[in-house]
Amino acid sequence: MIETSIIAVIDDDAGVRSAIEDLLRSGGYQTRVFGKGADFLRSPGISECDCIVSDFQMPETSGLDLLRTLRFRRIGTPVIIISALMATTVQVEMAKAGAFDFLEKPFPPETFLEAVRSAVAKSTKWNRAAASR
Repeated sequence: MIETSIIAVIDDDAGVRSAIEDLLRSGGYQTRVFGKGADFLRSPGISECDCIVSDFQMPETSGLDLLRTLRFRRIGTPVIIISALMATTVQVEMAKAGAFDFLEKPFPPETFLEAVRSAVAKSTKWNRAAASR
């Protein structure tokens, strides 16, 4: 039996969340969707996610805040940050905080799915390494 990867999607825009969820499901992924970063951080099963896709600019908990909180909790799940405005300074901040990738909205579906595939592959590699310790 092939295990399906779980992708968390965090975006305050319901339309974007729905579109990303549909795209991920068409790619064979399971999804968990959240409208707020804080809701995701309080949810059970964070460590079960193979990849996290988060909007950068959200009320209350931004994508950067989310990423920093995950790293503070020592959760190494790859995080892909998406944003309508992806300035170089934002990319530098995200890289320093440990983001796996950054995509500017709107993005081509195949570019997005390739980023997710790469993140899941890295997550799987980390999980295998951790299990062998």
